[in-house]
This record gives sequence, structure tokens and C-alpha cells, in this order.
Amino acid sequence: MKRTRLERKTPLRRVSLKRQRKMRQRREFVVEQLAARPVCEAGSQIGAYRLERYGMEYAIRLAVSAPCTTRAIDIHEPLTRARGGSILDVANSVALCRNCHRWIHDNPDGATEIGLLRPSYPTTEPAPD
Repeated sequence: MKRTRLERKTPLRRVSLKRQRKMRQRREFVVEQLAARPVCEAGSQIGAYRLERYGMEYAIRLAVSAPCTTRAIDIHEPLTRARGGSILDVANSVALCRNCHRWIHDNPDGATEIGLLRPSYPTTEPAPD
């Protein structure tokens, strides 16, 4: 039996219509949230964590940059989409400046410890196998 190549009548979409709709809603959500929350909301938490973690020798360098009063330009979700969170939930969003957002993703253990990242499972129970 000779096999022929399957040919499509239309090309595959790079992004589904459902995902396009969701991302359109996300863009509108981000604009609304940044207008309502213009200042970085995580700088003081990150600064306190760094001070506690690294001690007094770090305090002098930290005093210049904490608390963060920089303009927020990102909306971060502590419970990420990959962990079951919603990208359109106000309760699951934090307005951040770019430096604080970068710190959260560069330091996931520290960010989880202070609540800026949340695991998909409860922390009181062991992780599922």
C-alpha cells in the first residue's frame, strides 16, 4: 500500500483563537491595573527579605534602593498559569517595576518564601509524586 502525504487545506494557526481572545483580555487587564496601581508593590518585601537574609553588611547597599518607589510597568501573577493560576484575576496580580520582577524570577526560592511566587500545591503538605 502506497502512502501519500497528508495535505492541509488551510495552514495551522500559530496561536489558537481562544488564546488570542484571552491575550486580548490580558492586555486590557494590564492597562487597567497599571493605571490603578502605578507604584511597585514588592520593593519593600524584597528589600526586607534581602536585609534579613544577608545581614547588616548588605544594609548600606540596600538603603539606597529600598523601599522601591519605582513606577510599575509589569503585572506579575504569584500563582502562574503553569501552576493553575489565572492571568485575569485581580487577587492573583502584583504591580511591579522591571527590577523587582526580574528579581522574583531570578530568585524563586526567596520569592516563594515571601509570597511573591506560590506553589501549585499547599506548602503544608508534601508535594505530589
